[in-house]
Amino acid sequence: MQKLVLRWAPMVAILARLVVLAPAATTTPADRPYKPTGSATAGTLNDTTGADPVYDAINVWPMPTTVSLCGAAADTACAGPHLLASPNVTVTVGAGCGGASAATQAQLQALANEAVTAGTSFKPSPRTYNEAPYAAADAFCSKRCTQDSDCGAGSCYVPSERRWSTADACGPSAAYSAGCGCCTLAATLPAIPTIAVVCRTGVDRPAAGNNEEGYTLEVTVAGVTITAATASGVAHGVATLAQLLRYDTDLKAHVLDWVPLKIEDAPRYSWRGYMLDTSRHFIPVPEILQLLDGMYAAKLNIFHWHIVDSPSFPMDSASHPELAQQGSWSRSASTIYSAADLAAVVKRATDRFVHVVFEIDTPAHTLAIGKAHPEMMTDCWEWMASARYKTDVDSDDCMALDPTNSAARQMVAALLGEVAALEGASPFVHVGGDEVKFPCWNASATVAKHVAATYGDLSTESFARLQAEWTANVSCAAVAAAGKRPVLWQPTTMGPGDPVWDGALPRDAVYMIWLNAESAKSYATNGSDVVYTTPFYVAGMGGSGWTHVYNAQIMPDGLTPAQQAHVLGGEVCMWGETMGAGNVFERGFQIGAAAAENFWREVSPTPGPGSAAGLGTATRYNAFLCHLQRYGLAVPPVMPSDCEVAV
Repeated sequence: MQKLVLRWAPMVAILARLVVLAPAATTTPADRPYKPTGSATAGTLNDTTGADPVYDAINVWPMPTTVSLCGAAADTACAGPHLLASPNVTVTVGAGCGGASAATQAQLQALANEAVTAGTSFKPSPRTYNEAPYAAADAFCSKRCTQDSDCGAGSCYVPSERRWSTADACGPSAAYSAGCGCCTLAATLPAIPTIAVVCRTGVDRPAAGNNEEGYTLEVTVAGVTITAATASGVAHGVATLAQLLRYDTDLKAHVLDWVPLKIEDAPRYSWRGYMLDTSRHFIPVPEILQLLDGMYAAKLNIFHWHIVDSPSFPMDSASHPELAQQGSWSRSASTIYSAADLAAVVKRATDRFVHVVFEIDTPAHTLAIGKAHPEMMTDCWEWMASARYKTDVDSDDCMALDPTNSAARQMVAALLGEVAALEGASPFVHVGGDEVKFPCWNASATVAKHVAATYGDLSTESFARLQAEWTANVSCAAVAAAGKRPVLWQPTTMGPGDPVWDGALPRDAVYMIWLNAESAKSYATNGSDVVYTTPFYVAGMGGSGWTHVYNAQIMPDGLTPAQQAHVLGGEVCMWGETMGAGNVFERGFQIGAAAAENFWREVSPTPGPGSAAGLGTATRYNAFLCHLQRYGLAVPPVMPSDCEVAV
């Protein structure tokens, strides 16, 4: 393996011993990963406010599991802030890492180049009282300062977003001895001379979390190095670097504030999902591509595309093109995802190391299919028209296919095989499987006769067995034939204790928990994999809903380590009743992106979004929402601030 390193201006190395300030994530629900407080590290940053020094100094979302900083508390030497003087970066992909393919090399190179060339300028609301200083005495650089004369031969560096005014570097806080600047060692900031991104097998992986996606990021005066054993791990490290690089509008350059710095990071959960509903409102492809960019930045790795449902069928199917031709909103290309559109979405996701999981929800949620094939639908039209069964949307939403119709069964199998092939490397296909209204099936003489003959009566249990038969022998069988694992919405509140569903589906099926939280524990205890969605339905949440998804508990209490392994993670669900083109980022990402940190390290509940001064989690999240604008996502802020795309 040949490694090329680009070198710029040489400089004197400053050796520093590092002290760990943020503990790695744990795996027991009784002692979940937590946000450390300032009291444990007094003398670094924000020691007088009680805010978390790591969270304020390392402005990254989701916060890495382990961050090591220099500082006075550990009697270490710090080099102070450094410029990133060049956009050049070297990427090396070794044998066994992503197959060492040219495609993997190109993917990582593109992400790394993007990280060091694009940027945003984020300015939080100013503070005038005992403000969190940019440099704590002897912890970040030689000393605090308010002006250049405080620093001898050096200079008083103040980040552009913290400068009080053109004339004054710091606000009127002298009475509190809170100089906001950092005395640097020279009149100008030194530059980081090398950046290397290395993907190779055999590297040490972080011990905590899902280390297949783990990475290590080290910053020294000699350079920045990101190493990981997998390509996805490298991609996460690059995403972290992109946030560490703060664009200074005064210097017109990126700045790394903490040198030296070491991050060892890995997610706790392997499923960090985002679901988009494009049936209830058509979302244009450019917005979906931007959504995938934002998912990459937030380290969300599963794009669950709820592409079709009862309101519309916008997917251009190769095997059944008539479904979109008749079932899309406009019955024209303007509301249909063409084969090229589908391929573009999958490619962007692949480039961002995001898996696409298509959902073809059957046998219910299929009314749009009836526009092309009314003969495949259950003959319960009159019942559906008058029942008003589902009042929050419409009774038609739960219109179901006729489970006795062989053509309907073959069509669904073909659709599932088709999307499985589109997904590429993604190991999952979602089969839906929820909200079958048995009175609809019972209203059909054909279906009722079949149920009575097959299961002995027309009880609710008998119709449930018919639903289970469809899910197993049509949906799950088609997914298995394509070499994928089936994912479905939990079909019953009883979980695996329901005698109808116990043992009815393949053992490798993944259950999305949405009906009741207790089911997550029962499925995991029974050895089934689950994804938790119940607290993450963001469509109806207000602007403060981000704190709800941030604090939601994912891992059920009382599980053994082996049982915990069946909790794959969580998923933000953006149902489309009130979200469409134009507000999908405002309603979905402003709230939903907060869950990314929960999915990455599962935080402990906090008393609120931050202090009145805007310190802590809220300010850091607000900065991340600004960071998303570099990808074109117009996500509203959650606190007073200014955000501009700077590069």
